Amino acid sequence: MSAPAVDVAVVGAGIVGAATAAELAARGVRVRLLDRGEVSGGTTGLGEGNVLASDTDVGPELELTLHGLRMYDELEERLGALARIRRKGALIVHADARTWADEPARVRRLAEAGVQARLLTPEEVIEREPALTGALLGASFFPRDLQCAPRAIARALAASAGVELRTGCAVERVAVERGRVVGLDTAQGRVVCGAVVLAAGVWTAPLARTAGLALPLEPRKGQLVRLRVPAPSPRLIRHKVVDGSYLHSVASLDVGLEVSTVLETTWEGHVLVGSSRERRGFDLTVDDDVSEAMVERAAALMPALAGLRRDSAWAGLRPWLPDGRPAIGSSAAADGLWVATGHEGAGVALGPVTGRLVAQALCGEPPLVDLAPFDPDRFG
Repeated sequence: MSAPAVDVAVVGAGIVGAATAAELAARGVRVRLLDRGEVSGGTTGLGEGNVLASDTDVGPELELTLHGLRMYDELEERLGALARIRRKGALIVHADARTWADEPARVRRLAEAGVQARLLTPEEVIEREPALTGALLGASFFPRDLQCAPRAIARALAASAGVELRTGCAVERVAVERGRVVGLDTAQGRVVCGAVVLAAGVWTAPLARTAGLALPLEPRKGQLVRLRVPAPSPRLIRHKVVDGSYLHSVASLDVGLEVSTVLETTWEGHVLVGSSRERRGFDLTVDDDVSEAMVERAAALMPALAGLRRDSAWAGLRPWLPDGRPAIGSSAAADGLWVATGHEGAGVALGPVTGRLVAQALCGEPPLVDLAPFDPDRFG
């Protein structure tokens, strides 16, 4: 049994897929958005909701990041309070001389590229974050970085006019005939379409293989811990606070466990503690030892956290590619095959702009940025 034909079928209703579907619909494309679960039921809904330039360096992804930050201005204007956008800024704090030694040059590079950033002395850090009383050499401050509600944003985008949403629909394969995409085979039958956008995060690679595209995409597991504050206050931690070692962790190619420190408050005023990274397949088991290590490291920077009760812990899977860049654009594996995945921990930041880029390219418009560095076929 086949459903009525559409122009484009988007697989994956996280923030990347929802944004892609919304941007296509806004251009008059008949689009169907499919997900085996609910909207934002995977990685999008499990993270802190960060939109950051502070964890980047110069390179192809930086231009993407700057456009991504600007798109959140649009989303705030469109969605208002629903998006829960808090422009709190980010502090990359350095207690280690090795990470601090490289920071002035990185901040200078970023500032020259258009990022709002500056260095702070330890005294200036304490003025901004009074509870940050652990040993510090200094910090870099990124005032434009923000936190948002990614699940609510993804759901609003998926509900955009012209988007036909189908949840609870497991896609089994991309249907290709004579080198061209003709549809998707699902548990409910075939979805006939002229093009497919695979935006299913860590679950994209198996679907891409059915169309002849081998993506070296792996899940990169991360854990988060929530600490309960007796009298919740968003002012307990005023910014996103990131230990300088986090930058190395993001860029690392290691398979094994890496733990760094990321701190911020939830919308309700409790504390979120991250961050861990390890490549161990689709394992979502919460490791108590990892949670303990993250909290201990966090308390070394902010001793007031040591007395807070651990409320909950969970794990998510970041879609990771070996060169650290997402895969965005069309693939030569099959005519009509498009990919939007591999954003690692920046899916929320880059999801809306990725959706716009795919829609622009698919509709023949000049894309905001050069897509060549993000070519899905670059891995051979």
